[in-house]
Amino acid sequence: MKRKIPGIQLARRISLGVILAVVTVMTVLHQLLKDIPSIDAICPFGGIETLYKFAAGGELVKRIEPSNIVMLALVVIIGIVLSRFFCGWICAFGALQGIFGSLGRKVFKKRFTVPQKLDSVLRWFKYVVLVAIVAGSWITGTLIIRPYDPWAAYGHLSAGLGAVWAEFAIGFIILVLSLLLSMLYERAFCKYVCPLGAFNAILSRIPLFRIRREASTCISCSKCDRACPMNIDVMKPDAVNSAECIACFECVTTCPTKKGTLKTFLAGKPVRMGIIALIGLGLYVGTLGIGYLSGLVRFTPIPLSQKAIEDGLMIEDIKGSSTWGEVAESFGVEPERLYRKAGVDGSKVPPETKLKDTGALIGVKDFEADTVRIALAEILGVPYAGEGGKLEPKPAETNATEPVATEAPAPAAVTAPAAEPAPAAKPAPAASNAALKAPADFALEGTMTIKDTASALGWTPAQVIAKLGLPADIPQDKPLRDMKDGYGYTMPVLKTRILE
Repeated sequence: MKRKIPGIQLARRISLGVILAVVTVMTVLHQLLKDIPSIDAICPFGGIETLYKFAAGGELVKRIEPSNIVMLALVVIIGIVLSRFFCGWICAFGALQGIFGSLGRKVFKKRFTVPQKLDSVLRWFKYVVLVAIVAGSWITGTLIIRPYDPWAAYGHLSAGLGAVWAEFAIGFIILVLSLLLSMLYERAFCKYVCPLGAFNAILSRIPLFRIRREASTCISCSKCDRACPMNIDVMKPDAVNSAECIACFECVTTCPTKKGTLKTFLAGKPVRMGIIALIGLGLYVGTLGIGYLSGLVRFTPIPLSQKAIEDGLMIEDIKGSSTWGEVAESFGVEPERLYRKAGVDGSKVPPETKLKDTGALIGVKDFEADTVRIALAEILGVPYAGEGGKLEPKPAETNATEPVATEAPAPAAVTAPAAEPAPAAKPAPAASNAALKAPADFALEGTMTIKDTASALGWTPAQVIAKLGLPADIPQDKPLRDMKDGYGYTMPVLKTRILE
């Protein structure tokens, strides 16, 4: 007789299935429509990768959006209150592994386990991955994990295997291996590799949520151990204190005693599983929904046209989902000139074409949005090193039939032609300070003040102000990031100026 699925497990499967379905549909629509979030923008781990840069200067790592920060905050809150509830109830990649794990049990008629000694060593690997990714992202300011990310590879499958292989070859291999291994060893990626799982495991050390065992009613049948997808020892200890527990409740619902041998506790008090599930899902969905409706959560980039008016454009703001017409209009260049500089036949590519779709129209398999960024930077004379960071900036392109400004825009930033400059106080005179140059390894951060910068460089505050091109009356003891709106600058521009 087939065992009936307990209600709480049915609810968990529905939760995971719905989230996986929504994410999958969004990844498909992202390839077809404009303003649909990318797989990067809906992953809370992106908040960890950009946290340092965001805290230092209010900036985000490329391809990361404010939504990542909010989702990270939600994961932290849920992690503190309910341990790794996110992994067991919300994570779409965990759901995908669960599907393959279920398939594996049907195919092989058993669940395999890694030898205990090897398993205990391998469990530490995900912490190494976490540290390496976070450190690399914070140092380089880029998503260094992206080419190796199996979840990013999954999110781009709708673009075709050719596109996935070109950008995520290693990530795709890891994806396939993770799913195949999950058929043998359930949630193999979660146990041994997942950096977000490692982050949640660290949060789970705060003992607000626990599953406890009543020894007097336990019959030592080990069914709880066999049911646990994370292979935790449930039968022997008085409480499940393992950082690997994903709050799936499989052990509780499998216990045959029906005497409350395994119970769920929150803050030291017994709480029903259904209530815990409602708290976890409510925290995640409710807070995210309120944030989105109030405008605090933004899953998609600010349109280029809006940035041109409000925030000053950056070459790096151009995305694969940007259209040719949008780029040309926002940066104030003729579309024909942009096509020509990028080496694209404009007659084959309408202005409403997304940059990432250009290759299919002109027969170039590996056409990248960075080609357009480089072309635009050369037209405007804006320094831009390209995604590989190896290109040398070129002077502004001259055109006999088209006047070009003799002064290039501020490094790496362009302001829309139609935008009116805000009135500002008279800048401090540069004089001999123009010869000053910060060391190449100097990093100007938004948390630093004028005085901090002067002290770090051995300059006077007046020299720092002049070097940065700021008004002479700018406060010297306030963090630079707190004054950027009032004085009309951006941190990327200041970081470039200090090194010139």
